Amino acid sequence: MPSRGPPVRHWLLMSTELANTSAITATHAGRVRHGVGHKVAFSGHGRRNAAEDPRPNILQLNTEELTADTISVIEQLAYENKPFIIVLQETHCTTADKLVISNFSLAGSVLSRNHDLATFVHERLEWSLVDQSPEISETQWLFIDFAGYKIINVYKPPRSRITPTAIPTFPHPSLYVGDFNCQHVNWGYNKTFTNGENLDSWATSNNIGLLYNPKETAI
Repeated sequence: MPSRGPPVRHWLLMSTELANTSAITATHAGRVRHGVGHKVAFSGHGRRNAAEDPRPNILQLNTEELTADTISVIEQLAYENKPFIIVLQETHCTTADKLVISNFSLAGSVLSRNHDLATFVHERLEWSLVDQSPEISETQWLFIDFAGYKIINVYKPPRSRITPTAIPTFPHPSLYVGDFNCQHVNWGYNKTFTNGENLDSWATSNNIGLLYNPKETAI
C-alpha cells in the first residue's frame, strides 16, 4: 500500500485464500520454508527472547478446519520459528476443547461451525483478552493486548462485505492480522473489487499501513 498522508502509526497484515499452495512464507525473517497445503504468514524475527525484546512475533494461518493433521503442522512451524502468538482463521470449531496447541495458551476464540477464529499466546508469556466482535457481526475479530501491543485477529468471510465500522480501530501500536478476503491493485491484484476499495479506504482513513503483502515473498 503506497504511503499517503501522515506517517503510519498502525500496521495491517493481510492474508488471502490459503488453500492449494505449498508455499510457507516467513516475512521479515529472511527465509522461505515449504510445508503442505497452506500458506503461512510470519511477522517479526524468530528465536527472540520475549523478556529482552517483547515485539510480537506472529504466526498466522487460515486453517480451513482445524484438524489433528493441521495442529501437527502448526506445532512443527511453532517449534521451528518460535512465534510468541498464533492467530488462526476458519478453525470450524464449535467448542473450545478442540483449540489446543502444545506450549500455547488459548487467549480467545470466536466459535462457529462455518468460520470462526482463535488466538494463542505462548504459555510463558502474559497477555489479556480485551474485546471481540459481537455474535451478529459478519466480520469476526478478536483483540488481545500483548506487551502493550494491540493484536487484532480478523476474518472476513468471502461473501460478506467490509463496511467502515466492520473492524474497530485501536490506539497505536496495533497490528491487524488475518484473512480479509479483499482484493485491490495496491496489493498486487489485477483488479480492485468493492471490498478491497472499502478496506483500502478504511486503512487510509485510519492511518494504517500494509506490513505484509501475500503477493510478495520475503527471501
